[in-house]
Amino acid sequence: MTYEVSFSELKTWRTCRMLHHYKYHERLEPKTKPVALKRGAWIHALLEAYYKGNDWREVHQAFTDEFATLMDEEREYYGDLPETAETLMTLYEETYPNDRTLAVELEFRGFPLSQKVGLNGRIDLVLEDSRGVWVVEHKTTSRMPSEDERIVNPQVALYIPVVEQQLQVQVNGVLWNYLITRIPKRKEKDLLQRRYLPINKNVLSRLREEATVAAVEIQHLTRPYRSLNPMLCRTCAYRSLCIGELMGLDVEFIKRTEYTERRQQDDNNEEDGEAE
Repeated sequence: MTYEVSFSELKTWRTCRMLHHYKYHERLEPKTKPVALKRGAWIHALLEAYYKGNDWREVHQAFTDEFATLMDEEREYYGDLPETAETLMTLYEETYPNDRTLAVELEFRGFPLSQKVGLNGRIDLVLEDSRGVWVVEHKTTSRMPSEDERIVNPQVALYIPVVEQQLQVQVNGVLWNYLITRIPKRKEKDLLQRRYLPINKNVLSRLREEATVAAVEIQHLTRPYRSLNPMLCRTCAYRSLCIGELMGLDVEFIKRTEYTERRQQDDNNEEDGEAE
C-alpha cells in the first residue's frame, strides 16, 4: 500500500516533529493566523487570480472588505496589510506583464517518489521564458534570502518530474519569485526579485530518496519531539501550546482558546507564508 504525503507535510516534518504532530495528528491551527502567514496567503491569492487571467483587484477588494470586519485589535495586529498587498501587486503587474504561463495552481495526487511513497501537492505556477521552463515558487518575504538559503532549500524541485509528466515538457529547474514586504525601507525596484535555481538529475534523485526516508519516518514514528530551536520557535504558530505543554500548564484550555480544528482539504493547499 502506498503512503501518500504532501510537500507541505514533508517540510513541516523536517522542521519540527512536534509542529508536525500538532498540525497533522491533532489537526490544530491557530484561530488568529500569524501576520506573515496571513500576508503570504493574501498575496498568493492575488497572484493566482493574476495568472488565471482574472481581475486581482476584485479579489483584493473582497479580502479588504473582510479585513474591515475584524476587531480593532486584530486590524492593529496585522497592520497595513491591504496597502502592502495592493502596492506589491500593482508593481508586479507593471514588472511582469508578459510571462508565458503553462500552468497555474497545478494539483496532483499520488505521484510516485518510490514504490511505497506517493506525493500530493499543488504547484504555484509553471512558466516558460528565454531560459527554458521553470517550476515557480512564490515567496513573500521581509528580506531577500541569500543564495545559500536557496541551495539548502531545494525540496520544491520534487515538483519537477510531476510537471514533466503532466505537461510533457522538460523543466530546467526552480524559479524563486520573491515579493519583499518591508516596503517603507526599500526602493520600489528592490521589492520584486527573481532567482533561478537549475536542478540536475543527481540533485533530484537525492531529493526523492530523502523525501522517501522522511515519509517512512512520518508513517512509523510514535513519539514526537521538539526541535527547540530558538530561531524556529520564535515565529512558530504553535509556540504557546508547545511551551504550555512543556511547562505543564493547562494545554486543553490553550487549545480551546487559541486553536481550532484544521480542515482536511487544507493539507495539500497550504501556504508557506512569509520568511522573516
